[in-house]
Amino acid sequence: MKFFAACAVAFVVFAGFGTRCLAQSAAPQKPASEVHVGRYPNVASLSSLPDWSGIWTYDFGPPGAAPELTPASAAELKKLLDLEAKNEEPATEAANCLPPGMPTIMFMPYDVEFLFTPGRVTIIQEAYMQVRRVFTDGRAHPADVDPTFNGHSIGHWEGDTLVIDTVGLGHKTPLGFNRLYHGPQLHVVERIYLTAPDKMEDDMTLTDPDVLAKPWSIVRTYTRHRDLDQLEFICEENNRNQIDATGRISPGLRH
Repeated sequence: MKFFAACAVAFVVFAGFGTRCLAQSAAPQKPASEVHVGRYPNVASLSSLPDWSGIWTYDFGPPGAAPELTPASAAELKKLLDLEAKNEEPATEAANCLPPGMPTIMFMPYDVEFLFTPGRVTIIQEAYMQVRRVFTDGRAHPADVDPTFNGHSIGHWEGDTLVIDTVGLGHKTPLGFNRLYHGPQLHVVERIYLTAPDKMEDDMTLTDPDVLAKPWSIVRTYTRHRDLDQLEFICEENNRNQIDATGRISPGLRH
């Protein structure tokens, strides 16, 4: 009897749920311009944004002005350059498939793609299949940001320019200048905009009190390819540099 009573209760709940669904389906639907997704702006607001569709590849050109480094970082860079002069390849975590993180991920010889959705711009890098989420819904950075490879990014539009503010870059990854690593307080501000129908510029300013003697401004450009798609990037498939007992990359162990 308990079983039949439970079934009866379940039937009543289900029937009530179905009635509510029918009532909702019969209610007049709001036009798309009035639909909001949680706290995000409405879908119609996307129509005012510039056209960044397609695949963008990094333009390799002059590196620009070198950053001014703190004394400790200048000494560390000298060690790295001395190793390169001896044709010794310094060990890097990226060789073992850890992503290079921001800002280096934006300078890789692989493409990027921008996706616009309400309250967010998503940047997908083919390199290491990394994703950057830029929140444009007006939120601030969390008071306690968990360190990640690509950081926590918030942004806003100034006309057709996307301004991105990124913090939380606590992982030890390259600064974007040789193999020199940045510190845990790295702060990156980007201004991304079109300079021509198929040309894009990323004006980037990096502030790092542990590594940089003063903020470092660099400019990177990209070219659009409307007929390309991104490919899978699976670094874990036999891509590793093994270190010998002395801490060096052994040619016999390199894959």
